[in-house]
Amino acid sequence: MAYKDFTQLSVWRDGLRLLILVYSVTKNFPNDERFGLVSDMRRSANSFIHNIAEGFGRFEKRDKTRFYKISRGSAFEIISQTHASNALGYICTDEKEELIFSYREVIYELDKLIKAVESR
Repeated sequence: MAYKDFTQLSVWRDGLRLLILVYSVTKNFPNDERFGLVSDMRRSANSFIHNIAEGFGRFEKRDKTRFYKISRGSAFEIISQTHASNALGYICTDEKEELIFSYREVIYELDKLIKAVESR
């Protein structure tokens, strides 16, 4: 299926849902983390979806997958930041598990997209 817009990609839509979740979860972090983990997690969540959008807009498959792979790295960053947030007591175990599980799912989805583009 040929997509006309990046917003039709399920991985982008799932990433947007997770971005909203990250913003919601980090809203409850201590004020002194505003420029620390809050900023880091929000930037990673934004980077995830915006790099998918940028990759979608590229013509060359090598260019496309480079941005998709950057997006993949941002998802792993959030997983690491989620572990740190939980260890510091900023999020509960349920929130940690939901974020990690969900980001692992979008990583898997992104891996399939990267392989599909590279095999064209």
